[in-house]
Amino acid sequence: MPIFAEALQRIARRLQTCEEWLEMVRDLARPIHSHPKPDGLHQRWAGAADLMAINALEGFVKETALMEEALRRGDRCLLLESDGAIDAFAWVTYRDFKLAPWYTLKLSPGWCYLEYIFVHPAVGRRGVGTYLLGELMAAVRDLGATHMIAGMYATWEASIRLHAKAGFDLHRRLTQCRLLNIFPTPPKAASP
Repeated sequence: MPIFAEALQRIARRLQTCEEWLEMVRDLARPIHSHPKPDGLHQRWAGAADLMAINALEGFVKETALMEEALRRGDRCLLLESDGAIDAFAWVTYRDFKLAPWYTLKLSPGWCYLEYIFVHPAVGRRGVGTYLLGELMAAVRDLGATHMIAGMYATWEASIRLHAKAGFDLHRRLTQCRLLNIFPTPPKAASP
């Protein structure tokens, strides 16, 4: 390789930042262990009237009109609430999911994608996330799903632990880089 090309590659590597994205998958035919329901929480499926509150929690990034359309098209959102307030939710879709302009997660029939799981800090550290994820897996299995896939950055250690505890296995790693920390480059797959 010419010296000039090598120098350009070294400079480009120094000017880029990279993040690792993990996809974890759970075979829903395997036993799903139930966890004790945290005291005072009630569970139900979300409806259109819940979307503004869901959107407000943790700065959820979708507009309520898009969320309402997603529910009409088959997405499901399981809520945990107490005293009329949403304390936790988990949103799942059965449709291909666009993660970035150049990457759409293609879902096979029977597969669903866990778009988001949120536990309010006020009820955290009580097993709420573990309970919610277990209940969601059982519910979507009962609705016909065979596998659930979830995605997260490799630095989200709590999320990785939660999914591993629930029986998710590493499916694929993707490395996403940004040149000058601005311009994204298409992700590259790496073996688990």
